[in-house]
Amino acid sequence: MGRGVLGEEAHMMDVPRFLELVVHVKLASEAMIAAARNLAVLQPSDPTAAEALAWVRAVDGLSAMNLELGSMERILRSATRATHRPSARRPRALAS
Repeated sequence: MGRGVLGEEAHMMDVPRFLELVVHVKLASEAMIAAARNLAVLQPSDPTAAEALAWVRAVDGLSAMNLELGSMERILRSATRATHRPSARRPRALAS
């Protein structure tokens, strides 16, 4: 097994759980896009209004979540490539 991102021993995840995780990340990404579109409509016209500060915080929160989702998507893509990559090692011949 290889080392994980945080240095701990990496383990393989079973395929159904891996696919479930992929689906949830995809759904979270779609929800993020919908939330950003809805938030854009709610932008206050007066940047000095009290609502403007709350709006800016919400935008900052969505931006931070979007960065995290992007990281998760890259990790999942990398894991998918690693599981589908043919082994670099060649099988050794059995001693006769």
